[in-house]
Amino acid sequence: MTEPDPGEQLLRLMAPMRRAIIRATRVAEGLPTLPEAKVAVLRTLVRTGPLPPAQLALELHLARPTVSNLVRDMVGEGLLERRPSDLDKRSVLLVPTARARRVLDKFTRGRKEVVSRALAEIPARDRARVLNALPSLHRLLVRLEAMADQSGAEETA
Repeated sequence: MTEPDPGEQLLRLMAPMRRAIIRATRVAEGLPTLPEAKVAVLRTLVRTGPLPPAQLALELHLARPTVSNLVRDMVGEGLLERRPSDLDKRSVLLVPTARARRVLDKFTRGRKEVVSRALAEIPARDRARVLNALPSLHRLLVRLEAMADQSGAEETA
């Protein structure tokens, strides 16, 4: 029997772990269910400040129609506001509402607490291994992002 591919093993863990963290945080904090794409929109706008829809699409590496649909839904849900741009009155800037910021802050805090609690509840030896792997996982992330950036540059050339 052959050894499982390390890349495949990592992939089998990453998505379920992310989903488990999200579910555990929602339960612990009593948060509404927000699709990952909407959370990404909010995080981006909180990090960057108000953006026009086209720039948000670039930041998220998503197609403009996808962002347009997300924005339409999020405005309807009271998570985003469209505000006129001071520079060009014909364009709009997207701004998270106060409600969206509260939900995002609660989710961010809760996620950290859930992961910290889970780490504290696993055996010390396993916890040490996870923590020791963090620098290597960070380097893997940097490499994957570089590969994605390179691929994106080749697609536009």
